Amino acid sequence: MPLILHKDIEDGKIGLWKITEELSELERLSRLSEPDLIAYSGISALHRKKEWLATRALLNELTDEQTSIRYDNEGRPAPENGKYNISISHTTGFVAVMLHDVLIPGIDIELASRNIGRVARRFLSPEEFEECSHQTGISNEKLLLHWCAKEAIFKMVPFNNIEFSTDILISLNENIQNSGLFAGVFKNHSDQISIPLEYIEECGVVMVWGLVDLTIFR
Repeated sequence: MPLILHKDIEDGKIGLWKITEELSELERLSRLSEPDLIAYSGISALHRKKEWLATRALLNELTDEQTSIRYDNEGRPAPENGKYNISISHTTGFVAVMLHDVLIPGIDIELASRNIGRVARRFLSPEEFEECSHQTGISNEKLLLHWCAKEAIFKMVPFNNIEFSTDILISLNENIQNSGLFAGVFKNHSDQISIPLEYIEECGVVMVWGLVDLTIFR
């Protein structure tokens, strides 16, 4: 059971799982309900099956109970029992889950080895692109933190049709370490809402997460 990170936060939890199991073992650990079995039967790709099962196995591990996940019309996940708010992310070989009793969580993970320099200008503002640049080129580490941060914020806010390069802006410290704090800003019409973020690099995975109170958008 490769639960490589279990982090308790106030009124919530974060888990990171490395997928090493065979499919049969993940099926056992996920303890699927009848509705889940129906949904699972519709997945054909092996890697998607493993990600789907590992997400539910991780959720069971974090909550010590069997919990089904449903999705709203906008594709946002929620537990069937309604006890907490949830955010989910996955990348090749890993899944992450963040839970919170009150606030809306947002979490995103990417492999630290993933090179996203070619698409950087699609999701960065000109100022952010400059922030990620240095004399020898572009810092892929900073690019990944920007990308994960924007994905995490996108999962927190109750809006669609968000333009990452203009509606979500990230401010990083000059020196990036294995973990730390930074901030993002979500532009909602004329308002600019600051959202605190945290990051960590663990087992070759970059992970960024944060929390937001939905009442600030009303």
